[in-house]
Amino acid sequence: MSPRFPSFGRRGRDEADPLLDVDDLFDNESTRDHPIIDASAHSLEPDAIDDDPAVGRVELPDDNDDVNDDNDFDDEDTFLDDREDHRRQGRGLGARLAAGSAFGSRIAIAIPGVILGIIVVVVGGGIFAAVVGLIAILAMYEFYSLTAAWRPLRWAGYLAVIASILGAWGYSSGDRGVVLGVGVGLGCTALAGLLVARRDDITGRMATTVFGVFYVAVPFGLLVAMRQLPHGGGAVANVLVGTWVFDTASFVGGKLWGRRRIAPFVSPGKTLEGLMTGLVVGTAAVWVAGLYMDWISGWDSLILGVVICVAGFIGDLFESMLKRDIGVKDSGRVLLGHGGILDRFDALMFATVAAYFVTVALT
Repeated sequence: MSPRFPSFGRRGRDEADPLLDVDDLFDNESTRDHPIIDASAHSLEPDAIDDDPAVGRVELPDDNDDVNDDNDFDDEDTFLDDREDHRRQGRGLGARLAAGSAFGSRIAIAIPGVILGIIVVVVGGGIFAAVVGLIAILAMYEFYSLTAAWRPLRWAGYLAVIASILGAWGYSSGDRGVVLGVGVGLGCTALAGLLVARRDDITGRMATTVFGVFYVAVPFGLLVAMRQLPHGGGAVANVLVGTWVFDTASFVGGKLWGRRRIAPFVSPGKTLEGLMTGLVVGTAAVWVAGLYMDWISGWDSLILGVVICVAGFIGDLFESMLKRDIGVKDSGRVLLGHGGILDRFDALMFATVAAYFVTVALT
């Protein structure tokens, strides 16, 4: 009798069901009489299969098993796992910072950026508004490129950015100028929706357009409005110092001591240790900057520093969430290997909105 192989995982099947016959596999007499093959074949007799509890049965994982273990989650953020922890033991400080990152190139980009930022902030006026406006237009271009699948009405969003920047710079009250720019964006979006030839999914297209107005035009408009405040240069400096120091300190703290992930499904590389390091150092940096400003007290500087760091962290996570949902690593290539405008200004955008209103309230 030729042995038959039952379908995997199915027991007690009717004899009429089609089964695989060994004779179909071994038609050659010499092969069929081979002692090894013959012994293997007899070991697979149906009775033997039924008596063997390990055959024909699939072990399914228990409901409590960690099938989707977070520790198996991998991401481009290069979170240090246990093996990396062992490998990095004994490394020097510079090697640990550089591991899995482009720390040196980050500094190379940051230093000229900081110098240019200081010059533009000190000069202020139309030059500051023009530079911020250019950055805002590039940021809006990146956002609409990311959301191209939703077909935003781009020209309406670009007009909103321009109107917000001009309103914040030219209006006596900068925040009212930003509101004016948002109104222009809403009106242009509605007009664009009415003018398009095909209105399929027009609600989604207009929603994406307006989202870009609030996400990009409002923060950069308020940055220009902040520079127009009586102590605008110092107020903008607080935001820049707090955001940049928080970002750098979080990066260093996460590299040196990072263990507990704070947002594993949004940005696995961010850790609680990195966040706390950035929060402490960033807040202290804003407090130190406040020592050279006679219009804000030390306690107010501490409050402002905490707000800037927390808002910047949320902004960073928010942009990471957008990129993860869309399925891209960087928002653009304007800064070559360092991503796009949104990648570098995501924290600053949220921090600016929060810092503007806190600064106005405290002073």
